[in-house]
Amino acid sequence: MKRRMDRDVFESLLKVGQVAVLLLAVLAAAAPIALAGSSAAEIKNCPDGNWCSYHRTVDTGWRHSPLTQVNPTNVKRLRPVWIFQPGDPRMGLHTTPLAVDGFMYVSTNPSTVWKLNAATGERVWAYVPTMDEAVVSRSFFAHTRGLAIGDGRVYIGQADGRLVALDEKDGKVVWDRQIVGSKKDTAGFSGAATFVSSELLVIGQNGGEYPVEGKIFGINPKTGDIKWIFYTTGRDDPKALATWKGESWKYGGGGSWQPGSVDYANNQILIGTGNPNPDYDYCGDKCLDVNADGWRPGGNLYTSSTVALDLNTGKLNWYFQEAPGDPYDYDASPGEYVLFEDARGRKLLLHPGKNGFNHVHDLKTGKPLNVYKAMNSANWTSGFNLETAKWENMLWPKAGEKTSVCPAIDGGHSWNAGAYNPQTKLHYRIVNEWCMDLTIAPKGGGTTITAGAETRVTEPFAQAFMNAEWVGTNPPGDKTHGRLTARDPLSGKMTWEKRYNMIPHSALLSTAGGLIFVGTIDGFVEALDAKTGDLLWRFNNGSAHNGGIISYAVGGKQYIAVATGHGSYVGRALIDLHHKDKMINMKESAAIVVFALD
Repeated sequence: MKRRMDRDVFESLLKVGQVAVLLLAVLAAAAPIALAGSSAAEIKNCPDGNWCSYHRTVDTGWRHSPLTQVNPTNVKRLRPVWIFQPGDPRMGLHTTPLAVDGFMYVSTNPSTVWKLNAATGERVWAYVPTMDEAVVSRSFFAHTRGLAIGDGRVYIGQADGRLVALDEKDGKVVWDRQIVGSKKDTAGFSGAATFVSSELLVIGQNGGEYPVEGKIFGINPKTGDIKWIFYTTGRDDPKALATWKGESWKYGGGGSWQPGSVDYANNQILIGTGNPNPDYDYCGDKCLDVNADGWRPGGNLYTSSTVALDLNTGKLNWYFQEAPGDPYDYDASPGEYVLFEDARGRKLLLHPGKNGFNHVHDLKTGKPLNVYKAMNSANWTSGFNLETAKWENMLWPKAGEKTSVCPAIDGGHSWNAGAYNPQTKLHYRIVNEWCMDLTIAPKGGGTTITAGAETRVTEPFAQAFMNAEWVGTNPPGDKTHGRLTARDPLSGKMTWEKRYNMIPHSALLSTAGGLIFVGTIDGFVEALDAKTGDLLWRFNNGSAHNGGIISYAVGGKQYIAVATGHGSYVGRALIDLHHKDKMINMKESAAIVVFALD
């Protein structure tokens, strides 16, 4: 009897063990990839020593590091500790690296991803996609400006319209989705995605220069499936469609090519849309009349706008158009979306626009609270009237006639972001003081076109259609230059500013150590005192800067990492048009240079 009981007990235990093993196997299969420091909670609340997203945090747009080891008293001791050279300098280096728990993730042109040891620069893995070179070679945007990371996956939007998730541990492809039909539309991805949560990743396609529909996608980050699409030219939106003549919205451009900022409290993302297509229209001062003769007459909603999209549905909560019927290529995609509070505790949003103005909104409703001129030489409008909610005295270039327009096509604020310091409560930004002579092609053409086709071409694939000639010029009474400004973000009151005779084109970095870092077009990375703007340290990286600067910590040591490398359309324009004699034989290059205290 006892032996039978022992055997029954043994068989029962064996069955329990088998069930446990089976249960463990099921759980293992369902478990996510190893998260390291990139769980959704950690991306939402980025640890001080990490740089978790394009602007470090997904919900502020500050580009501010809480690290304090490097400060005004010791910054002169910064020394380079390692350099990473990816080896393919096509169009330079535009990216902002990510740094999570001792590893750095870098994207390089056109769509390559690297994982590096963040303390030494040693290579851990590389993802080099196979892409249709015919698509990549004809794209104006065969470059990458950043990555997203979350829940153990690294996300790269590729020049060929694919969105790919990589295992952050070994770089293997987790999923690969063709989101944009780039073989037909030519547009693809170039900006970083925004990892919102375990349920949502948001990314916009590029392509205001192409006669296609602009789109912003809400993606399931686990699978790559599309959850929602926001159409920037108004498909299925009667209010928006009423601002386009006929079916011009189908070719209206409006690509959204830089990441937004998440407002978790109001369940929305704030993100910018690109210019309408063609970039320039011949309808002149009749362009806001939807019945006028032109390629795209009307206000062209929701192009060149800030849009607030519901995270669950992608539906529009509010919008603000920064250039109605945009006759200048002043898209709202570039420029960071900065969430901040004023002295009264109001939740506000700042967006530095390509149009040369700073726009301050109530975060929840979008109500404009202040719109002030950041660029001294801007001449396209006399300003925005808060009472009438209209831009006043807009300059409408007449087709076939040369018109001086300020800012130039590359904007009063470019796509490399500024920074906000919550201690000084100042917003730091590079402002571009430059103009252009613009000649829009009249109906039927017959004038010089700087870039792209002379008419709308969609078959067999979309071709860039810009419809004008533009030549960079100096602002009236001055030379082309840049200004690094430190302002109160709400009022625009200036605390200090520093002039650069060559416009810098890096993103800025703010640190809790009281420093502002900037990379110049002639090769220097500089550290300034955040309170005064005084120059405290500089180092010559040997090439122009067109990407991001970040700070992170490994093993108790603070590092400053700088993306450097001549390239990008803005960088080329600066050197070729304004500084060719000084920047002799400047060639495109790419490197990450990392500094720490000696």
